[in-house]
Amino acid sequence: MNAETKQSSPIRTFFGFFTKPFVLVANFTRHILLLLIFIWVLWLIFGGQKIHVSDKTALVLAPQGLIVDQYSGDPMTHAIQSLQGTRVPETRMRDIIRSLEMAANDDSITALVINPDELMGVGLVHLREIADAVAEFKQDSGKPVIAMATSLSQSQYYLASLADEILMDPQGFLFIQGFGGYRNYFKEGLDKLGVDVHLFRVGEYKSAAEPFVRNNMSEEAKEANLHFMNDLWQTFLQDIGQRRNLSVNQLSEIIDDQAKRLQAKNGSVADMALEAGLVDRIMKQPFMHKHIAEVSSFDDEGNHFRGIDFKDYLTLDLPAVSSKKQVAVVVAEGVILSGEQPGGTIGGDSTSALLEKARLDNNIKAVVLRVNSPGGGVYPSEQIRRQVEALQVAGKPVVVSMANVAASGGYWISMTADAIWANEGTITGSIGIYGMLMTFPELFNKLGIHSDGVGTTEWVGVFNPDRPLDPEFAQLIQSNIEYGYQQFITAVAMARGLEVSMVDQVARGRVWTAKQAKDLGLVDQLGNLNQAVADAAQKAGLADDYQVRWLEKELGLVEQVLSDTMVKAAQWIEPKQLSSQAQLQQLFAPVMADMQLLVNRRPGEVIKMAHCMCQAPQL
Repeated sequence: MNAETKQSSPIRTFFGFFTKPFVLVANFTRHILLLLIFIWVLWLIFGGQKIHVSDKTALVLAPQGLIVDQYSGDPMTHAIQSLQGTRVPETRMRDIIRSLEMAANDDSITALVINPDELMGVGLVHLREIADAVAEFKQDSGKPVIAMATSLSQSQYYLASLADEILMDPQGFLFIQGFGGYRNYFKEGLDKLGVDVHLFRVGEYKSAAEPFVRNNMSEEAKEANLHFMNDLWQTFLQDIGQRRNLSVNQLSEIIDDQAKRLQAKNGSVADMALEAGLVDRIMKQPFMHKHIAEVSSFDDEGNHFRGIDFKDYLTLDLPAVSSKKQVAVVVAEGVILSGEQPGGTIGGDSTSALLEKARLDNNIKAVVLRVNSPGGGVYPSEQIRRQVEALQVAGKPVVVSMANVAASGGYWISMTADAIWANEGTITGSIGIYGMLMTFPELFNKLGIHSDGVGTTEWVGVFNPDRPLDPEFAQLIQSNIEYGYQQFITAVAMARGLEVSMVDQVARGRVWTAKQAKDLGLVDQLGNLNQAVADAAQKAGLADDYQVRWLEKELGLVEQVLSDTMVKAAQWIEPKQLSSQAQLQQLFAPVMADMQLLVNRRPGEVIKMAHCMCQAPQL
């Protein structure tokens, strides 16, 4: 032993035992303080920069990632994932719309440039609402709108088609494939694992749980899906055809003959698109910038047109909502689940709390419930619907604005509103419920695990997954599902002033487009979110001086400061390419959505859902 090595005395060991936790706390506190100082410095560097708009500037509308009504997750997680490159980017609809409204009346903005290159996914309703906003921008300002693009998917092309002129790179790509949808089916895999799936449902079109009991899509599901998809496809073609001076038949022929047309142009997609009338000019990027600079100006370096991104532009105008005449917008986006849920998911408790807050706030005179949901749990759906009813009892009208999909539970929370607005790109309906229970006795047999025991009644152990499903218990569940369905269609009939028998005919899990639903009496008006807001204000007897307030869960002061600062830092160093983790997350999102329905089951509970696997086509 080294002579200088000293043995710890018992007294030192005794006091060290009690002081060690305090040292750990002190070290942890020091690290937190250092982190806060680091974030504060970042805020001073980046947050203190002021945006300035020079004369003859073009507003650049270049949405990133998915276009949504509400960011998914909480702001802190959002910022951290952005820094790590693990988050699929999202762009809020309200930010796009507000920037266009501002730019229309801003003399410094002389043109609108649409760049869809980083758009990854969007529903038809959101695209059509952006189209409405761009049309208003043109009408109010008379300013030119130019699109510049390289590779164009059909959603990116729809966005580009809003422009007066589409500029395409000679090496660009354009492909329009139509609407459709494919899902994974798990029955064979579950059979191999020894898992038995017991499905209870009413309605031959209620196909939400089919992937767990089939290896392919049922004929009823194919029929129903093609029915609404063909209607949406016609809307898509009509929208683009009107802007490109092409009939629906001409556009359909161009899409059907893409391969032949491409061969005739020796493989040049740009030349094919130009000849077909899908784009206006073929230009390399430097010439695109020069062309756009003619309606704006060059930047200080003289290489690019002078432009400002719409998100930066928004920071110039963040008015506080102070009016005593407010229309609140509450977003219900995502799957409906129990309890408190983060943004991008509807929580029975969290969404109900927002509606209750609107009811108790004397400044809020009306509410617009913005629904973009395929449904989910029966009870949380009813929980939210009751809050809609409570608002009406309090004398505050509630108007629903349906986005891309408002089906099953999404329709449940909408049905008692004073008015239901939907867009021609909306899908709705799927009125019905189902229950699902999984057992796996065969898996236990394969593993040599056996179950035995006693109980005071015959019902003891019926929920045990290691035992076969009791036939009498299955009858009990089916009876409860049928009761729930009758409750659903009866509530729809009362809310919509229809006969129960008529609702039953259009229900049974069937999905409809908004146009079809309006003819059936399930929807009141066809229009966008702004029209729904105006209708809510009119129903509340408000003049034109009311303010729109987006009602969301509020952060504490410290959370808000940290979140805002981290968002600024994330925007500064955000990777241009998604990490492999984010790409995998996006790839497996549909499968995870299916599995999410199963993992939320509590022990001793049958999953009873008002859910529709009828996501509107992501273009």
